[in-house]
Amino acid sequence: MPAPLSLLIDCVHGQSGGSPRVVQLRRTGQECLLRALSQVPDPRDRRGVRHGLPAVMAMAIAAVLAGSRSFYAIGQWIADASQKTLTTLGARQDPVSGRYLGPDEKTVRRLCGLVDGDALDGALGRWLQRRLLLAQAARSRVGRTRRQAARRAKAAGQRRTRKSTRDRHVPLMPGIAVDGKTTRGARTDTAKAPHLLAAVTHGGVVLAQRQIADKSNEITAFIPLLQPLDLTGFVVTADAMQTQRANARFLREQKDAHFIFPVLDNQPTLFDRLDTLTWTDVPITARTQDRDRGRHEIRTIQVLDAPQDLNFPHVKQVVLINRTVTQKGKTTYQAMLYVTSLTAEHTNPADLLAHIRGHWTVEATHWVRDVTYAEDASRIHTGNAPRIMASFRNLAISLLRLDDITNIAAALRHNARKNRRVLKRLGLPPA
Repeated sequence: MPAPLSLLIDCVHGQSGGSPRVVQLRRTGQECLLRALSQVPDPRDRRGVRHGLPAVMAMAIAAVLAGSRSFYAIGQWIADASQKTLTTLGARQDPVSGRYLGPDEKTVRRLCGLVDGDALDGALGRWLQRRLLLAQAARSRVGRTRRQAARRAKAAGQRRTRKSTRDRHVPLMPGIAVDGKTTRGARTDTAKAPHLLAAVTHGGVVLAQRQIADKSNEITAFIPLLQPLDLTGFVVTADAMQTQRANARFLREQKDAHFIFPVLDNQPTLFDRLDTLTWTDVPITARTQDRDRGRHEIRTIQVLDAPQDLNFPHVKQVVLINRTVTQKGKTTYQAMLYVTSLTAEHTNPADLLAHIRGHWTVEATHWVRDVTYAEDASRIHTGNAPRIMASFRNLAISLLRLDDITNIAAALRHNARKNRRVLKRLGLPPA
């Protein structure tokens, strides 16, 4: 049941052609999406602007949350939206007819190509982080029976939770995964496809995104990406490219966060030192076993205190993960080395194993963007539009993950059937 509305009000400024839409805040203090979007600078000349930036962005986000993949589809969704939906999303009112009017496809496309991607990602990330905190607080206050959860999931087209994930270990400290993705469909004859680095919670909520500058790489974008976030008490996981001493110092000394970094051949001295440790004498302290769709996977973990002569800052423990995968009668083996700033007092081997496994949540988010939203097949390539559309997709996936949605495609179809479901996901009160 939605929380009742308080008398606190806020107005979205910058609208022309009619009175501004009044936006109410809930008693929980949850900030309205329109108010968050009003913090993004409008790059257009004020003369002739008919649709405010918050309203245009909110309608585009709502359309993507209903499954739209292109600007053409977004324009169709806005054209089909009811007066109540348009009013709720901050549309302007025609002074002559009194009807609420939404922007057309060209307006959405042009604005998305001009808007500052860093400003938009920052506003959406801050809004999502507050939504995440409120969702966590709500779960701690109000319990939901398994039967109620199953009934709601079935109504939304969600399959039953897989056996391999029902009793998965949940670590005490929350985790954030950092990884990048290239929007390949945006490549042109004269410009490279934009490469986007994202910070995603191990629950699937995208808190930050940053575009990699030309002639640069993910390493230089790691600290700027995480700088605005409050990471106190978080465990940051990344791929081997980010196993850098500067990143370790930044997380421990500036952000009061911990790290778990893999060690590969890009750090040959560190890799050789860890590889020569007597792992055969170290006992296996945690183990997971998954059987799903004909795939049998076993993971084991061995943990040692970090050697004194290890030339890497703030490392307290070193980890060896062995993975055995059997599929269609074929068995493969893989061993990975990790360094972490977590001590035995901070965590246990089962938590470490869960954090390392949780890093793949960012890969799952990229997979949804590729497969469900067909991002790599998209032909959007003008200005900042590819990045802005990626931000919209990240937000839609994150909002569904906040509600424990696992089948994103089914949830998008569920949202597309009724606009009030989209508005509910966005936390917007009915007009």
